[in-house]
This record gives sequence, structure tokens and C-alpha cells, in this order.
Amino acid sequence: MKVLLVEPPMQIWELMGDCCAPPLGLAYIAAVLEQHDIPVELIHCNGLNITWEELPEKIQKSSPDIVGTGAMTPMFSDAVRLVTMAKKIDPHITTVVGGSHATFLYKDILQQVPDIDIIVRGEGEETIVDVVNCLETNGNLKKVKGIAYREREKERENGNGSGKENGSGNITVTEPRPPVDVNSLPLPAYHLLPMDNYHFEFLEEFSTVLSSRGCPFSCTFCSEWDFWGKPWRPRNPESVGEELEIVNKKYKRKSVWFGDDCFNVDYHHIKGICDQISERNLDVQWFYQGRLDYLIKHKDLLPLMRKTGNIMVQIGIESATNQELESINKKITVDQVKKAVNLMRENDIICQGMMIIGTFDDTVDSILHKIKFMKSLKVDFPIFTMFTPFPGSKVYEKARKEGLIEEYDYDHFDMAYPVMPTKGLSREELFRWYGECHREYFFDPLQILIGILSKNRFKRAIWRHMLHYSLKMAYKILFKKGELRL
Repeated sequence: MKVLLVEPPMQIWELMGDCCAPPLGLAYIAAVLEQHDIPVELIHCNGLNITWEELPEKIQKSSPDIVGTGAMTPMFSDAVRLVTMAKKIDPHITTVVGGSHATFLYKDILQQVPDIDIIVRGEGEETIVDVVNCLETNGNLKKVKGIAYREREKERENGNGSGKENGSGNITVTEPRPPVDVNSLPLPAYHLLPMDNYHFEFLEEFSTVLSSRGCPFSCTFCSEWDFWGKPWRPRNPESVGEELEIVNKKYKRKSVWFGDDCFNVDYHHIKGICDQISERNLDVQWFYQGRLDYLIKHKDLLPLMRKTGNIMVQIGIESATNQELESINKKITVDQVKKAVNLMRENDIICQGMMIIGTFDDTVDSILHKIKFMKSLKVDFPIFTMFTPFPGSKVYEKARKEGLIEEYDYDHFDMAYPVMPTKGLSREELFRWYGECHREYFFDPLQILIGILSKNRFKRAIWRHMLHYSLKMAYKILFKKGELRL
């Protein structure tokens, strides 16, 4: 059986600018399939500049038995479009979809999208191998852990998972699969990807690497900790070093984003990776998403991290009051935020600070306070995000139960579009204030001077990019209200 993995053409979040990153999840799955001698092909449409009009020919040429894909919530409609396309090309193709959105909404999806045959719930590396083997041997899908699927007539007749007929049927959910041992996985199948084509708006040749999976925390607005499961699972630093060397020396990538949900949990993990970068003489500039309280806890490592190429850290500031931080279960304080930002400044590490707008109790005054707080911190690269109830998060459960979500077009669950009001602000008012956050910060003459006159070339590039983005936001709010469907 041949497997074709596809990341379809996707519109990148506008804030990211000109960005194209490797689909690391599919690359891991491809590597595991190769490890089990299962024929696999990987098509990354954005990386190869393949359009929707060109994609059918690529699928036909591949002639797969299985087409697999995965997508986050705002891109899930692209996954649906892909599997529908695959079924039109050949109704006998088995379509498999994974990712957090499908994991948490598998029942709704299987009821609403008949072209999806199987949903992988949770991590997919071990599951996809079992699915392929089951289909190839005419086995029973009920014995495959970690999936949900719609039984077809043939399956109900003979009790196995060999049926190919489309149509409605009972939804079967199998036993959950335990988290994988991340140190048992092969390195991603970079050789199946157009590595020369990956780039990021203000960074040099770009790629991504995962050094761990999971997160030991459970913020109410996040679903990733539930998707990956607990505990936090780090890879061996030696394995991470080997991957970094391949990315840097073989594929000439100089900028690396550690895509972990929380990179900086463990002191020895961080130090081990820094040591690997030094010992292998790697020429990389790297950045990551991490906890600001861990940054403080491991502050002795900051000089070493900066020396080995750490140029930026994305931290979740999220709020300007301890009360709201507690309400979203962030487990940090305002004083810790101030300390972490100062530590980054002292070590010449760019601070990318995330701030949430539109929480349940947000008002005009509280949003103004958030803007004022971010300005007082002098965050190098502030990112204001809309409070978004992602499926699988505690916020989603509360908002859905209380009927707060006014927009269920998941394309708009992109952290830049309000899908629910606050107690005191409508969605239209929220969107205006979202734009105001960017205007207040990025059109402030003092902040502009600090940014564009910085000695750090990355800070200068970031500010040029964010000024451009903020101008586009202002244009949308002023002249394109009708297109926002608020």
C-alpha cells in the first residue's frame, strides 16, 4: 500500500508575513512509514508552490492507496477540501486526517464530512503504521488504537475494516493510544521536503526542529497540552544535535525555530542542546517558545544560550493583571513578567511577548491597561492575539456550553479575528480594539525609534515587518468592515 501525505495550499497567518515552514508532523510520519518499508510520498504544496488547480494532477500521478493530512483549526477546511479532491480522483482511496482539531471534534467531523474515512486521535506515528497494516491485511480497524472512523456497510456485515464503500455509518472510537516514546522516533524525513524553499520574513534560511513534546501546564485557552498528553517528553540532546547538524550543514539552514510547546522546561535539556551546538560547531541562530517563569528559573543559562545563537524567545505574557492570569490558569505573576523581560534585555535576547485581547471580562479600560503594560515593559516584538476558544481547550468547553461563540466558521479561529464578544464589548468593537493595540504600540514615535534604530539587526527587521502589518490592519478596520462579517 502506498501512502501519500499532503499539506495542501494554505494561507499563512498574515502576521507571520512571508513565511514557509516545513510540515514537521507529516515529515515525522513519513520517516516512520519509511522505517517500516511502507512506500510513502510527501507533497508540501506551499513549499513547492503547488496550487489547488495543480494538485489533482499530483495526486493522480502518485496513485496512492491512502491520502493522509493534518491541520490545525483555522486550516481544517483545507484538509477537507483535500480529501474531497482525493475521493473525486479515486473513490477507493482511503483518506486519513489527524491533528488537534480532528482529535477533539472527531464525532462532528465524521458526521459532517463523508469523504474522511479515518481520524487519527493524538500522535500519529505509531497509529498510521497500524492503520496501513490493518487495511493491507484486511484486518479489523477496531483493534487499531487511537482512531475514530465511520463503519461502512461491508464492515458491519463482516466485522472488519476492509470496506471501501463510501456512505454514512456508525462512528467507532477505539482505545486511546499512549504517548509515544519520542526517543524511539526516527528523525523527520527532510529528504522528502524542498528544504531550500523554507524561509521566514525577517530571518535567514529557515527550518523547524522539535526537541520535546507536551507541556506540564494546562492554560485554559490552550488545547496542545491535552492533545500531546502529559508528562512533558524531551528528546535526548544528542539526537537534537544530530538533527540540527543535518539541518544546518546538509540543508544550509541558518535559522531554526524550536517548535516545542514549551522548550525551556528542564535545565539539563537546555544546556545539553547548547553544548551540542558548540561541540558540533553549528552556525545557527535559534529561537523558541517557552515559559517566562522557567526563563527566570534557568537564568544562569541565558549567556550560554545567547552565545550559541539564541536570538529570540516567545513568552506568554497574556495579561496585565494577576487576577486575569489566575483566571486563565497561567501560573505566573506580573512581577515575574517584568523580571523575565528585563533578563532578556540584559542578555540581548529579543522578547516576543504574547498578549491576549478579548478575554471573557475584557473592557475598554482593561485593554488600554494591557497596551500601557506592554509599552512599560518595552517588549521588542509584541504580539496581540484575539482570545480564541480552540476546540479541546477549557475556554472552548465554557464558551460552547454558555452559548458565547457567535462564529463557528473555523477558518476564523486564527487568533486575529473575534469569534465571541466579551461581557462588555461586541465582536466589532473587539476587532477595532485589536487594531488599536497595534496602532498604539507600533505607531508610537518613541517605540518606532527604539525599534528601527536598534543595534540588533533582527529587531530592526522585526519593526519594519510589524509596521507594515499594522498599516494593513488599520486599512482593514477603516475600509473593509463589510468583508469581516462581524
